Amino acid sequence: MTEQPSPPTGDAQLAPSLQTVASDRRRDQTVELLSAACADGRLTLEDFSDRLETALQARTIPELAALEADLGVARPLPTPARPGVRAARSFVAIMSSAHGRGRLVLGPATRALAVMGEVVLDLRGAELAAGHSHIQAIAVMGSVKVVVPEGLNVELNGLALMGSKSLKGGTTLPPPEAPVIEVTAMAVMGEVAVVIKSAKPGRRRIGPFAWDSD
Repeated sequence: MTEQPSPPTGDAQLAPSLQTVASDRRRDQTVELLSAACADGRLTLEDFSDRLETALQARTIPELAALEADLGVARPLPTPARPGVRAARSFVAIMSSAHGRGRLVLGPATRALAVMGEVVLDLRGAELAAGHSHIQAIAVMGSVKVVVPEGLNVELNGLALMGSKSLKGGTTLPPPEAPVIEVTAMAVMGEVAVVIKSAKPGRRRIGPFAWDSD
C-alpha cells in the first residue's frame, strides 16, 4: 500500500491563507481603481461608496479582486508631452497625508486621491510638462488642496456630494497663452480646494512652463 504523505503542521498549515492576506498597498490600488472608475463613469456614486466601504474593511486579496472584477482596465493616463521628463502621476492618502511640493514635474494628467486623509499639491515651485495639465482630485471624507501660482489659467469643474469644491485667490488676470491647470473635483463628504497664490519668494519664470531661483 502506498504511504500517504502526512498533513502539514505548524507554519506550513498557515502558508496558503497568509498568501491571500491583502497588504495596505494592495488595498490602496483597489481604492484608486474604484475612484478612477467612478470619475470616468463606470461606477455610480452610490456603487462607488458601497464598494469603497467594502474595500476598506476587506482583509484578503480575493475580497478586493471581487470588487474590481467587472471594471475592466482603467483608462491609462497620457504620457508626458516632453520625452524624457518623469512627471508626478499619482498622490494617494488613505487615512494618512501626502504632499507634493518643491521641484516636482507636473505631467498632463495627475491623480490626487484622499480617503479619510489629506493631499496637498503646492505647484508654486513645480515645472509643467505640458501647456495643459489636468488634475483629477478625489476627496472621500478627506481633503485635496491644490495651490497654484498666479499667472496660470485655472479651471475647476466636477461635483461635490455632501462636500465642497472651491476656487479662491488670484488678483491678476493671466494672459490667454498662459499654461492651463484644470482640476476636476469629486468630493464625497470631503473637500477639494484650489487656491491661487503669488509665487514663492526667490522664484522667477525661466520659460513658458518652468520657474527657477534668482
